Amino acid sequence: MNRPLRWRVALLASAAWLLPVTASAAGNEPPLRATTCSFTGMLDELRAALKTGSPAYRKYVKERLKIAARVMPAEELLAAVQRERDPDVLEALGGAVAGKASFSEDASLIQPLLARAASDSDPALRAAAVRGLKGTGSVDAMGKNGNVVTYDQLIRDSAPEVRQAVVENLVHENAKVYFGHDKTVSETAVATALASRDPEAAAKLLSEVSMEQVGHETVEKLRGNLRTDHPGLRAASASALGGVPGAEATSTRRSLVDLYRTDKDPAVRKAALQGIARLGMGGASATLESLRGVAPGMDAEIDAWQAALKLGLQEWHLLLREKERIRK
Repeated sequence: MNRPLRWRVALLASAAWLLPVTASAAGNEPPLRATTCSFTGMLDELRAALKTGSPAYRKYVKERLKIAARVMPAEELLAAVQRERDPDVLEALGGAVAGKASFSEDASLIQPLLARAASDSDPALRAAAVRGLKGTGSVDAMGKNGNVVTYDQLIRDSAPEVRQAVVENLVHENAKVYFGHDKTVSETAVATALASRDPEAAAKLLSEVSMEQVGHETVEKLRGNLRTDHPGLRAASASALGGVPGAEATSTRRSLVDLYRTDKDPAVRKAALQGIARLGMGGASATLESLRGVAPGMDAEIDAWQAALKLGLQEWHLLLREKERIRK
């Protein structure tokens, strides 16, 4: 479908959302007519819905704005982003802007949103601007804007709600936009985690973002993080290393074995075993057995992995689920 036609289709779709939704029970009212709805009117309805509407209605008005934004003049939408002071409304406007940027293939449209995410004086508005990018190809869009604002900058924000929004965006983008298959998003998540001064935020990124496409340099950075002073970060790095590409498996396995033998923290040792099991899947049994007795208190964890591996499961999430079931 060519672009002008696609815009007309989007406009018709957005117009359909604007039709009245009530009718007379008696059936003798004048026939329903399509009505014109200004952007200001849509914004007023959005504001009211976000304050008092049901979850379904809030979703409806946000989705309607996204559809309408595809064909409305960018200047009006961007001006609203720049002046908005309500975090919930700003997040919805941000989602509309990000959607329009993707639809029109014009990444420059998100610049006002990035500016607010980086420099607004109100942390709630900074977080809202970040959340507005959720569910889009935001890493790619930031790159097309010259990486003037990046996630590894935003993760250093002093406000925890901003850092949380960064983590949620990257985890969601990795899992729901690219389904774990985008190298740039995964490597951005690692870089963002390593730039963070918030160990919990960094650990969540490392443990929940797919590493199946990362390059050698990123794997080396993860290995280096096994020596960090924070046990939660060591554990998260060990878990992340379990998912690296097959070409990195042999050297990574050695690093995880060394970690298990030398680290005294039980959570780190548990994560090292998980990383070893994931790297080797069916072939991990011998490596795991070689670690029996190193930390007698962890031998039950090795037993659980060995029992799960014998089931011959080929999907990692199924193997992990069975191991946890056995360990209970």
